[in-house]
Amino acid sequence: MATKAGERLEFDGGVQVIVTKGGEAEISASSGGDGLKVGKRYQDEDSGIEVLVTKPGAVTLQCDGKDMALQEPKKTKSAD
Repeated sequence: MATKAGERLEFDGGVQVIVTKGGEAEISASSGGDGLKVGKRYQDEDSGIEVLVTKPGAVTLQCDGKDMALQEPKKTKSAD
């Protein structure tokens, strides 16, 4: 199943994410884990799917059954 960019997904507990980069995989959530925080981005390297958390909750995002990784903020050059 394809996941399209711009799609809003909602999971148990009111958790919501927006797909920022789509791909050919399905996103799901399992209870537990560290929980999701607003504004954090998660990605799946295999499918290329990326999502942005818009409503937090105590779940773990998964893409085709594999946990999605938290994206690290991009580093910018300092303005010395």
